[in-house]
Amino acid sequence: MGARPRPANLFGIPLHIDASWFVVAALMAWSLARGYFPALYPHWPPMGHALLGLGATLLLFGCILLHELGHSLVARRHGIRVACVTLFMFGGVASIMDAPRTPWVELQVALAGPLVSLALALGAAALVMWEPAHQLVGPVGLALASYLAIVNVMLIVFNLLPGYPLDGGRVLRAILWALTRNVRLATRIASALGMALGLSLAALGGWRVLRGQGLGGLWYVVLGLYLHRSASASFQMARGGG
Repeated sequence: MGARPRPANLFGIPLHIDASWFVVAALMAWSLARGYFPALYPHWPPMGHALLGLGATLLLFGCILLHELGHSLVARRHGIRVACVTLFMFGGVASIMDAPRTPWVELQVALAGPLVSLALALGAAALVMWEPAHQLVGPVGLALASYLAIVNVMLIVFNLLPGYPLDGGRVLRAILWALTRNVRLATRIASALGMALGLSLAALGGWRVLRGQGLGGLWYVVLGLYLHRSASASFQMARGGG
């Protein structure tokens, strides 16, 4: 038997791509090609919409990868080990092996990803608004830049919701940790909010399904339940530690 292929390595951090990513990427590319881009650019041919959908999907996950690398590189700078970055159906996650030693370290690691997304959003928006760049990138580049500016803002807003283990929940945990000097109490509070947020997303998804928005509503349900489960696991670990 031959040797197993080694995962890609970015700045010394292994990159894994879960099988679920390919399914979601294909669905996203199809959705963009059939709905989003035809609505904005109806005069473009279907093949152009398909290529835009594929390109936008790959660029989006590239932005997600950079977001997670932001977390990972800042964590590693503070001596925290990072096992890998994984792309999967819900986006990406950095597998950080060690707990932050102080609230300040936790805050820096939590904010690193959203700051990367903010830089990407501003860069894409500047490309759209700076007219000399229009001839350089062409209409296709402008279409992709407009999409990336929007989705990176959406990534920032979602990730900064105050529910652990989202970035906003980690920011909240860092603040509570600094105020109470009790990391377990801070984790329980932030995780409880994460569980509530997960259930709220699932309920919103169920409501959308009942209104006929089947695929979009189902996505909210699955995402909400995943967030609730992750937050619940963190809550139980913190409660078990006293």
